[in-house]
Amino acid sequence: MDNYFSIELKELVSQSREIAIDLGYDYISTIHFFLADCESKSENSILKFGFKDEIEYRNFKKHCKLAKADLLDLIDENLPLTKEAELTIRLAETERILNKQLQCYPFHLFIAALKNKESLLFECFQNDKDALEKLTQYYRNLGEFEKEKLTENEISRQYYDSERRTGNSFLNKISKLLKLTK
Repeated sequence: MDNYFSIELKELVSQSREIAIDLGYDYISTIHFFLADCESKSENSILKFGFKDEIEYRNFKKHCKLAKADLLDLIDENLPLTKEAELTIRLAETERILNKQLQCYPFHLFIAALKNKESLLFECFQNDKDALEKLTQYYRNLGEFEKEKLTENEISRQYYDSERRTGNSFLNKISKLLKLTK
């Protein structure tokens, strides 16, 4: 499964771990994926979609940081993914297949997060009823949906393979990816 992850998505997952630690969390959620992508300064970053400018982003990030008294002991640096982050990653793989793309990119993850009503990122955008549609259009305008397409045979095979996979083996691969980035 992780061989379908693009370099950008692997870097995003890795950076989300660092963001979570810097903010004082002992877990990784979709908010940490979001902040990591905003920090990436990529031309396809969700930063331009989520915030009107850098100042608004910095203010949002300040509110995400735990107060010093609330900081958790981070001796164990194996940060787990929250259930909503795990589900969002699984849904991102489905988005990749539905969009007939060879690799899973960060934009698949963010579209999946806005579809996942359990995700913390969904909560951030819940007041904007058109957020998913706007985000999809944002990524269309950037050309994200045109990246490396699958053939019809690959689509069928990968769809059925993803149906047979267990969640545990998939999550084990994500855990390995997070451990490799220590």
